[in-house]
Amino acid sequence: MLDFSFAEIALIVVVAVLFIGPNELPVVIKTIGKAMRGMRGLMKEIRGIFDEISRESGLEEAERDVQHEITMIKGDDGKMYESYTHPLNPAKIAPPVAPEDVKND
Repeated sequence: MLDFSFAEIALIVVVAVLFIGPNELPVVIKTIGKAMRGMRGLMKEIRGIFDEISRESGLEEAERDVQHEITMIKGDDGKMYESYTHPLNPAKIAPPVAPEDVKND
């Protein structure tokens, strides 16, 4: 999130004590804390609303369908088969091996 060094935090504290005063500083810090908790709650609520909208609109289902279609390839016989490599992730996935193909040493 925010990346402050010790020197920056010390400078902020000194400026806050000078402008706000040592008596009012705890009240201001509590108020800022309440505001930040309120903002987190609001962001959580907004994220939940967007998640609900995406569920209702079927975006997750459409994404699954698109991902499935991406992994399919057309065979020589014209049928669609699931590929062993994913175009977005080119790492090779070993095809399943039939038990009769396994050599026992």
